[in-house]
Amino acid sequence: MNKYYVKAVSSLEKCFHNDKIINLDEYIQSSCLLNEKFNFQLAYTLESDTVRDKIPCYFNIESDINKFINIYKIESIPCRLPIYHNSSEKNYQHTEPQCYPDLLNPYEKDDNIYFVPNLLQSLFIEINLSSNTEISGSHLIKCIFKNTDNEILARTDFTLHIIKSSLSEKRLTFTQWFHGDCLASYYRVKPLSKKHFVIMENYLKTAHEYGINAILTPVLTPPLDTKIGGERPTMQLVDIIKTSTGYQYSYNLLDKWISMCIEIGFEYFEISHFFTQWGAKHAPKVIAEVNGRKKRIFGWETDASSDDYIFFLRDFIANLIKHLKELGIDKKCFFHISDEPNEKSIEGYRLAKKSIIDLLDGYLVTDALSSIDFYKKGIVTHPIPSTDKIDSFINEGIENLWTYYCCAQYIDVSNRYIAMSSHRNRIIGTQLYKYKIEGFLHWGYNFYYNQFSRKLINPFLITDGDFFAPSGDAYSVYPGHDGLPLKSLRLVIFNEALQDLRAFLKLESLTSYQYVMDIIDKHGKITFSKFPKENNYIINLRERINEEIMLFSK
Repeated sequence: MNKYYVKAVSSLEKCFHNDKIINLDEYIQSSCLLNEKFNFQLAYTLESDTVRDKIPCYFNIESDINKFINIYKIESIPCRLPIYHNSSEKNYQHTEPQCYPDLLNPYEKDDNIYFVPNLLQSLFIEINLSSNTEISGSHLIKCIFKNTDNEILARTDFTLHIIKSSLSEKRLTFTQWFHGDCLASYYRVKPLSKKHFVIMENYLKTAHEYGINAILTPVLTPPLDTKIGGERPTMQLVDIIKTSTGYQYSYNLLDKWISMCIEIGFEYFEISHFFTQWGAKHAPKVIAEVNGRKKRIFGWETDASSDDYIFFLRDFIANLIKHLKELGIDKKCFFHISDEPNEKSIEGYRLAKKSIIDLLDGYLVTDALSSIDFYKKGIVTHPIPSTDKIDSFINEGIENLWTYYCCAQYIDVSNRYIAMSSHRNRIIGTQLYKYKIEGFLHWGYNFYYNQFSRKLINPFLITDGDFFAPSGDAYSVYPGHDGLPLKSLRLVIFNEALQDLRAFLKLESLTSYQYVMDIIDKHGKITFSKFPKENNYIINLRERINEEIMLFSK
């Protein structure tokens, strides 16, 4: 006898193959605003004492809002390093190496879905209303599984109420570093070739669609995650000619990049770092044409204080800003000195910054760091502290504060490792709102190399960058066929966090910041390191926020 089970569950569930469907909380109705992406899942399984392997079927949705609905199979991905060894942190789905649900594989209507005995699987249902301005009210979504004879095997219904009010137009500045060289390596195309630009455009469109509005722009090859003495493929968008008297520049590739990004919808351009990571000790790789041949003129062999490099860099920056002004985007750009300097590198960082900072007067110059000394000594006036070190920066009363996390933020705070629960990913939106954070940075939208960029890895099999960091830290999209990205569960859940933030801002515009915070506090106390650990917390909070928006929008 066969028993087919299907249950609608929230987007925050993670359905492991050996989980029991009976233990999942049913989720059959909810609400959203006019212009957001709303998500839920369908968990399904089979109990049978006769079926040996599987029963094929087809899935379809019947609804008057079908044109907005995208369906994905949630595929499980191997994670051999889900968590750092001997970590005392407990807020993970699981901590042992195994397959974890993460990859969103688009479901084609003619594709089979298999009910497999005692194996829990799930579909991810995305209702993409981001461009909707008219459709509101309650809408029934009938989710139906049929066998190959068109007989219904299982079904369930979900009701979505679309509130006639939109998310706030105000957005967090969000950059998640785009690694174009990884795409060139993975798809085996020449960096910055026509084919490469087509692939990059595909990935940039997905990045923008899921909340990234500031794009790392490699005017020089970014000196990030590179082995000392090693090189990453050249991603330099500014062509340089070294002459007997100085330098000449061509901005054709940069203009092509900027035009593409503006057309996609990016608002801000994050100019790549002018000195090497972790302390500003050296120059990034700089390629120039010298006597008719291209060669590296600066790199690891170049001290940051080198007179030749500083002469070049000042000329480069002055001409770059002049060109950005001509394009009318200079005030949409922000700049970096060196990523993640530490206490031991304060003096070197200070000198590197001092050598060029006069050229950047009036522009945002900022870096990710964790030591408050950089701010207290006046070396960095716009720091980006990590979420586990941000309290001391908040206590200083710094205005327009940004924050970031990476592989090091794994105890107590929000992050998006594959092994972490989705509520731990999504809670960041509420934290960013409470502390009025202006910007968020993450280092890996699509990093497909191992540590220090020594070789390419297969991100479908090696999810930890070859034991570089816990699984999922390095990328939010997978490299699909034909140069198209495949989304992860982590990508879409983080976008839910961004939508939560915009919903809070919407209610604030109708009431006040304190009014919104009173609602948040009633649902559970929030700091960057302490927050409720249940899926229902953020779900219930958003429902309350939606109700308030609906009330005040009438």
